[in-house]
Amino acid sequence: MWNSKKSTTLSIIVCFIFLLILTAAMFIGPYGVKMWLVLYRGFNPNGEALHDLLTLFKWCFYPCSVFAYVTLYSLIKLLFNIKAQEIFIAKNVTYLRAISWCCFAVALITLIGGCIYIPFTVVAVAAAFMGLMLRVVKNVMQNAVEIKAENELTI
Repeated sequence: MWNSKKSTTLSIIVCFIFLLILTAAMFIGPYGVKMWLVLYRGFNPNGEALHDLLTLFKWCFYPCSVFAYVTLYSLIKLLFNIKAQEIFIAKNVTYLRAISWCCFAVALITLIGGCIYIPFTVVAVAAAFMGLMLRVVKNVMQNAVEIKAENELTI
């Protein structure tokens, strides 16, 4: 039977899988993008346009990957707290805050990249929207933590 513990465990496993994918992408990302641009988009392997897009990819991807690592770390810590039945605690609010700021940082980086390569603006909008949603969840969680603290002081 499926329950919340199994769901949390699955989420933790998926986060670790994403951590492995991100780490692999750090090493093979530029090569993979180059292969895709040459094989499927018809770019000249020695062309200036390919070089410019790869440079833009590196300038956007590597800074964003730092925020992705912070996000995954915070998400894993949050999920372990949830698994341990520590839900309405200040540390979880801190993790949600960190994740939301990481989303906004990625949005800013990709928005700047979008000035050169328009599809990056889609990523920027998606990251900003995700950051906004997480801010709302963070505010709800923060209020719940405050209410829990007040209730613990009440006799």
